[in-house]
Amino acid sequence: MTRDTPIDKQGRPANISTGDSHPSEKHGERRVVTALCYDLVGSTNLFNLMDIEDYQDLMAAFLQAARQSITAHSGVIRVEAGDGGVALFPIELGPRDAASAAIRAGLGIVEACQRLARDLVRDDIQVRVGVATSVALIRDAQLQNWVHEPVTGAALALATRLEAAAQPNTVLVSDETRNLAGRSHAFVSEGTRILKGFSEPENVWRATGHKREVDRFHAFGRLDSTFVGRIGELERIERAWNAAAGGKGKVLIITGEAGIGKSRMLRQVRQMIHTRPAKSLLFQCLPGGFRSTLHPLLNSFPQQQSDTAGGGRLTVDTVATQFARQGIHDPEVIDIFSHLLGADGRNEALSDSSPKAIQQRARQALSKALNVICEQMPLVIAVEDIHWIDPTSEHLLREAARLVPTLPILLIVTCRPGSQEGIFDEGEPEHILLGPLDHDETRLAIAARWPRDRQDALPQLLEVTERISGGVPLFIEEICQWASEIASEDAMRGPPNPSRNHVSAFEGILDLRLEHLGSARDVARAAAVAGDRFTISLLRALLPDTSRKSLLHAAETLCETGFLTRVRAHGGVAYGFRHALIQETIYNGLLKTQRQLLHRRLFTAANSNRPIANWLDAGALAQHAESAGLREHAISLFITAGKEHASRSAMVEARHHFERALALCETMPEGASDGLYLSVLTELGTLLTATVGPNSAPARILYEKGVEIARRQPKEDQPKWFPVYWGWWLTGQNFMEMHSRAREVQVMLSGIADREIELQVNHSIWAIEFNVGRQREAQNAIRAGLALYDEEAAKASRNAFGGHDAKVCGLGQLALSLWLTGQTEASSRALADMVAFVDSIAHMPSKAHSLDTEAVSAFYRNDHARLIEISGRMGDFAKKHELQSLSALSMLFRGWATAHVENLSRGHEMFRAGLALLKELGTVADLPIYLYMHATMLGHARKYQAAIEVATDAIREARATGHGYWLAELHRRRALLLSSAKAEKSALLSDLRAAIVIAEEQGAVALLHRAQRSAKELGLAGEL
Repeated sequence: MTRDTPIDKQGRPANISTGDSHPSEKHGERRVVTALCYDLVGSTNLFNLMDIEDYQDLMAAFLQAARQSITAHSGVIRVEAGDGGVALFPIELGPRDAASAAIRAGLGIVEACQRLARDLVRDDIQVRVGVATSVALIRDAQLQNWVHEPVTGAALALATRLEAAAQPNTVLVSDETRNLAGRSHAFVSEGTRILKGFSEPENVWRATGHKREVDRFHAFGRLDSTFVGRIGELERIERAWNAAAGGKGKVLIITGEAGIGKSRMLRQVRQMIHTRPAKSLLFQCLPGGFRSTLHPLLNSFPQQQSDTAGGGRLTVDTVATQFARQGIHDPEVIDIFSHLLGADGRNEALSDSSPKAIQQRARQALSKALNVICEQMPLVIAVEDIHWIDPTSEHLLREAARLVPTLPILLIVTCRPGSQEGIFDEGEPEHILLGPLDHDETRLAIAARWPRDRQDALPQLLEVTERISGGVPLFIEEICQWASEIASEDAMRGPPNPSRNHVSAFEGILDLRLEHLGSARDVARAAAVAGDRFTISLLRALLPDTSRKSLLHAAETLCETGFLTRVRAHGGVAYGFRHALIQETIYNGLLKTQRQLLHRRLFTAANSNRPIANWLDAGALAQHAESAGLREHAISLFITAGKEHASRSAMVEARHHFERALALCETMPEGASDGLYLSVLTELGTLLTATVGPNSAPARILYEKGVEIARRQPKEDQPKWFPVYWGWWLTGQNFMEMHSRAREVQVMLSGIADREIELQVNHSIWAIEFNVGRQREAQNAIRAGLALYDEEAAKASRNAFGGHDAKVCGLGQLALSLWLTGQTEASSRALADMVAFVDSIAHMPSKAHSLDTEAVSAFYRNDHARLIEISGRMGDFAKKHELQSLSALSMLFRGWATAHVENLSRGHEMFRAGLALLKELGTVADLPIYLYMHATMLGHARKYQAAIEVATDAIREARATGHGYWLAELHRRRALLLSSAKAEKSALLSDLRAAIVIAEEQGAVALLHRAQRSAKELGLAGEL
């Protein structure tokens, strides 16, 4: 075979059969071989220009230097002839190490040649180097001394062709060599070349030096670069750190535009603080993270950063292990953070707690955790890019800032201007604004980052580089990196549109750099759509026509040229953009159709194969579906995401997802999204009534529209949308409207054979009939509903309808209604049944509901001693489960009882504190009753006029809202107060008549007897 015979990458003649019978293979072994070829440029011309002895000395020195570089890296000279040679690198090194050693040897030859040129003061002494790798056949008998025997393979010929194609003083390598040495060296693509004698094009790479790993704190290629400027800012941070280390914690906010150097500043700070014993915690907010609960904390867990192989669900054990590393072992701390993080194995009982109770527990857990960490040494907490922070993390960050002044903590946060600078309400944090580097600093930064092999061009390009960079460190890095990659200095002298502002110039530089990288440009664009993390498998789904090998090469190239970074991963490698601004710029440069196509491919792949992007939660996947134009998929996933966050008490995040789904429904043709809209409404409505209140305008408007849509759905689908009807009656503006709606729902859903729906319809009816004072109807609905009760169905329904178990509510409401209608013994039995049943189901909200009912029952009966006992249990239960509303009720009822049996003034004060808290929380359920209690205590204190005014307000409130079941007692109480105030007899008679009439109409025998007794005591019975 001649040198020019076309051969393929395995060293076989092109187009020759490669059947199973290869005689030589019977006596040999296939091994991967790396070859190096080097050649002095223009040696013939040098011979003609130099004295023959000088030329001979030059050749001897050059070949000696080449030999030293090769042998120093374990290579063996195969051929040495005149002005060059060929070397092989031992197969014993292994393919990766052999490829890496060959490249180091080649770079060493170039450096040696450059030293020789400097020593001889000649600029025409240059060398070219080619390195290639291929499979080769080596005979068994010769394995011990294989480099001296014939080798059947393409590496030698390919290395020779690459050396001939190389520019002076450069090392060109083959695609396979670059692939093997990608982890140890940096490369720049030289495109695809048709090399003489080879049937297929070869991807060619120029080796530029040893590669350095990069991350958020380590700008590409600048791990050891000088930190330029920021002296004043660092001094301020150092003073704050000294104060914090001395026990006077500080909060610092570092603000600056994207790319201004906030992350680099944090890296410098972390180096500074570790000059003394200290702990440091770093949390990073990422684009899109504002949709995920506690994303910065979750992202800091090792397995969350690294697990790219599927599975890898966060568990309680993982949370405990992570916290234990900081010395935190408190089970309550682990419990609450596992709940918020959605860890597998978490305490499901916490899902029944109110969001406010969870927030309170989270604040307490944070305080415990910070105190434990600070026991040994001072602490620095850095939170990056809080303009992307999620609501739960923001809540805890505010709490941390509140705690910091009393602890040895320096809390540093970074953000972009105008985003989250007002996040801290207390503590007067210190603000540090990072602006562009000044003139001198910019020039120093450019000089420090300018490529060493282009120093001659720096004086001419310094001014234009300074101008288009705008003093922004990231822009400086990108421009200097571009300068190191371009092929000619002529291109350097004309940066793209230098008259544009530095932001648009930065975009232009990125475009040029990507264009220079060839096919890697498409990979960068796909990666920009993928987001802050992606793998080769995911990129393969985005670019299905590109081979895995090509994608890997492109990703490594993008890492080596500073676009991407590698993320540590078990079982593979993940990638991310070095800086969010780079991702944003590339993404914004895509056409809308390109973005939509890539988002669609990503969604399709991840939705059908979750392990391919298991770090994407439902919310993130929904965002990709929306960007892909797949609205129905997006809506369904936003609903899933909202439900998942709601189960973790992250109500703000949940509401965000539900409202996004609702907004997408609004964009669809009328009728096309009815089912999806109602699905969203059933979740969002429940959330709004729980967090904003059933009487809130957003909840009311939402349900009114929902019922309008539900009514036009087929009869057979109505049971599916019962939660919409339930929410509709619950959000009525007053009890009269709620009564009308409850009865309307009953009529609309009559004939539907669903026991649970029928039960819940009765649930709504008994609740409203009781409150409007229709006790017979209430008792009938209770008995009809409880006959339908099913414990298994109740497990799902008790949280969806009213937030408590229907049987607990029914038995409690029956006990109260029976007492009002004069059936005292039956009332006591129902109450006892309620208490026994609620304890058997162990449902925390239902237990809170039953305690309230017990207290109301004791209040009805004027059993003050029992009320003190019950309110004590209420207080203990509220404290254990952090239920502020129940705690307020405990104070209210305890105050009422205390005022009657112990101390009027102290009891009244306790009552008012409880009522004030209920009003603050927006959970005043029985205002006319509470006003009745208030008026009564004012009367006992002989403040008759004030008491009469409060009683009048209570009557007015009851009549306006339809809250009528205690109205008879309100009129009776006002009559007694008027009597004490020596009012006209007519006023007393009017109230007493009203009390008797109302009680008779309602069948409220107990209240009727009270009114009649009071009339007799006042001597007015004969006049009624």
